[in-house]
Amino acid sequence: MSRRDLIIFISLSFMWSLSFIFYRVGVPEFGSMSFASLRVIFAGLTMLAFLAFNPTHLKIVGKHWKLLTVVGLVSTSIPFVLFSYAAQSVNAGVLAVLNASVPMMSGFIASTFFNDKLSKKQMLGLMIGIIGVVILMSESLFGGAASGLSSSLLAMGYALLGCVGYAIGANVTKNYLHDTSPVAITIGAMLIASVVMLPVAIYEFPYGQSISLKAWVSVVCIGVFSTAIAFIFINELIKSIGPMRATSITLVIPIFAIIFGYILLGEALDTAAIVGSAVILVGTYLSLNLSLKSFTGSH
Repeated sequence: MSRRDLIIFISLSFMWSLSFIFYRVGVPEFGSMSFASLRVIFAGLTMLAFLAFNPTHLKIVGKHWKLLTVVGLVSTSIPFVLFSYAAQSVNAGVLAVLNASVPMMSGFIASTFFNDKLSKKQMLGLMIGIIGVVILMSESLFGGAASGLSSSLLAMGYALLGCVGYAIGANVTKNYLHDTSPVAITIGAMLIASVVMLPVAIYEFPYGQSISLKAWVSVVCIGVFSTAIAFIFINELIKSIGPMRATSITLVIPIFAIIFGYILLGEALDTAAIVGSAVILVGTYLSLNLSLKSFTGSH
């Protein structure tokens, strides 16, 4: 992994972690389904702006529209809807642990269907990272949330299906769109997903309710930064370092989310958070197959 890839990885962790803040502000006013669909639509509008600056991307989208439809559906529309349903009865801690299964799923799909074998070091890193996430979210998993786990199996199943979608989309991008620019991939996927989600947004919008400026800012920001720009970055990473290593970002996101929660929302920073974060960093270092030499000299 080059220094450039690492910078993109950290920046993407930052943008996706902020989505937790945006959801907390916007979902109570819009509702989960309305917020999820508007997120995709604002992402699509953002990519229209990219297309306006470089119309040549339209030819690329037209050439690969079938694959981009798959990526748009399995990587955005379907997972966003599934996670919206899951969030109605499963708390954020459990969802974060489930979301951390994406790199394992990506690695399984890559090694099973695309002969992209993982090293023992990478497999060990993934397992350590997932253990770190469990430690990080231990209070949510085994505290207040434990009593409701038995009644949330279906909702957790929705979230896991969403994770499968992320993993499939990452592998399709890596293996079938490797010669396509990340911007063109994101333009096609987001525009297609926007068309699919538009009826949902129209039907689910909370008509007659007063929506605050903060809620509108949150849905615009999550669409523009945490979806449109973020998906350009993740597509770049998938092409550069592969789907399993790219999606291991889901292990790091809870660390940033806890930091933002502490700074912006005044949430507690306990021992489990510190220990879990340290374990996650070790696991991520191994799963990304990083080498300190690559950042002190050659790449």
